[in-house]
Amino acid sequence: MRILRRVLSLASRPILAQSAQSRLWRSEAIVNLRSHGLFAPYVESDLQNKFWDFGGDAIVDTNKHIRLTQDRPSQNGYLWSRLPLQVPNFEIQVEFQIDGSASSHHPYGDGMALWLTEDRAETGPVFGSKDYFTGVGIIFDTFANARHPYTFPRIIVTKLNGVERYHIERDGAGQELYGCSIDIRRAPVATRARLTHVKDVFTELAIHYKDWDQWETCFKTGNLTFPERPFIGLTAATGDVSDAHDIISVQTSSIVYKQRSRKETEELRAHFLGDSKKSKGRKSVSGWWGKSGNTASTDSGGHAYNGNAGPGLFSKAFWGMFGFFWTLLKIAAVLGVVGAGVYAFYTRKKKYDAKRF
Repeated sequence: MRILRRVLSLASRPILAQSAQSRLWRSEAIVNLRSHGLFAPYVESDLQNKFWDFGGDAIVDTNKHIRLTQDRPSQNGYLWSRLPLQVPNFEIQVEFQIDGSASSHHPYGDGMALWLTEDRAETGPVFGSKDYFTGVGIIFDTFANARHPYTFPRIIVTKLNGVERYHIERDGAGQELYGCSIDIRRAPVATRARLTHVKDVFTELAIHYKDWDQWETCFKTGNLTFPERPFIGLTAATGDVSDAHDIISVQTSSIVYKQRSRKETEELRAHFLGDSKKSKGRKSVSGWWGKSGNTASTDSGGHAYNGNAGPGLFSKAFWGMFGFFWTLLKIAAVLGVVGAGVYAFYTRKKKYDAKRF
């Protein structure tokens, strides 16, 4: 299974830019940023990576992943870009895995985080990174330190200014700008987070965890800003409970748009945020009987963020039936070609045998 996931991950690389451009309306190009990408074997001959720093308890397995923490208590590890991200529009896609010996009915944690901050490579109490940070943290929290109306694992987006501390004892309650409850631990397919940001237009976080090529929007908003030159970081930590937190790949792309007028910017906002505005006023919905479910909420601008934003029932049924019949059609075509070949072979053989006698 692990080998299959790796092959599928490698095979998907060439089409990521194409699929991104088809999603990103009016974009001129999608340019892969090698300086902010990371793939196996992760290190060069000197066991270093010229674009990334590893530290803490992080372990590099050149065939599989970068393990930020092992499934042991009191660990923290980090992975930070050496260069700041200097493009206004970008997409960051991280493939990761959270797993451990604890079953779903026993405590596990603590979680990991994706950072876009002015600071870099400083360990601390916030999922392996420093407190009092300046920038945006996207936190994948798998252990609840307090009681909440939503379930865990929980993805939390927060933004601090370097003066305020992150309230980890309350799981960031009161500091959460956006969030969703998605069961990202032990996912049946490759677990991926895709952060897309077009300056002055929209920011979206989508999660791939249920089925292949099925993404669910955690949040989409037009109100989130980032530092001008942020570093990209991935950190993880364990406490009294533990999990293994693995980073399998990081792909960062620059989204190229031509210079836009104010009217064109508003058109882009209307295009990307139109569906979100219709969802204004939705209430939070927690999982059934405490099981990790998907929570839908809205931000202060009325833009929806949720973990269950897939297509509707009718759409799913239609495309499911279409896919089924399309598969049958392809199988029938293959069988037809094979049958025609066999028929031609035996017809020719029969004529040849007739000539012999």
